[in-house]
Amino acid sequence: MNEVPSTILVAIDGSKDSARALEWAIALARAVHAEIVAVHALGLLAHIGSEPLRPSEDQREQVHQLFESTWCSPLRDAGLAYRCLLVDGSPVPALMSAASQVGANLIVVGSRGSGALSGLLLGSTSRQLVEHADRAVVVVPPRDKGSLNA
Repeated sequence: MNEVPSTILVAIDGSKDSARALEWAIALARAVHAEIVAVHALGLLAHIGSEPLRPSEDQREQVHQLFESTWCSPLRDAGLAYRCLLVDGSPVPALMSAASQVGANLIVVGSRGSGALSGLLLGSTSRQLVEHADRAVVVVPPRDKGSLNA
């Protein structure tokens, strides 16, 4: 990446690692005067037949409130240009699509999210983004990276 990012997309899911990724993105955005676009992919609940089930409006509203009021609160305090987007779909395609739509130069994710496979060193979303994204991806490690020595 030879250009300084002007728009940084950061994936937020309420996990400690996504909060760490947001902190990292905020520090970078301050340094390069970039906008942050925080994105939460509201995954599909289940597949029955040919149509996936979608979250109810109540569930969507609860997640939206949590996303904007709690998970994105560091952005309000940072004094940076930012947007918060709640998008439908599986995380990887939803994040890549959002990155294209907002013109993000960089995608920032935590190394692990809130998914079920917590024993992995690199989460499936971060791994897939690194492998398939058409723009730079930064995977921010957790603060306490002692898991390899355990």
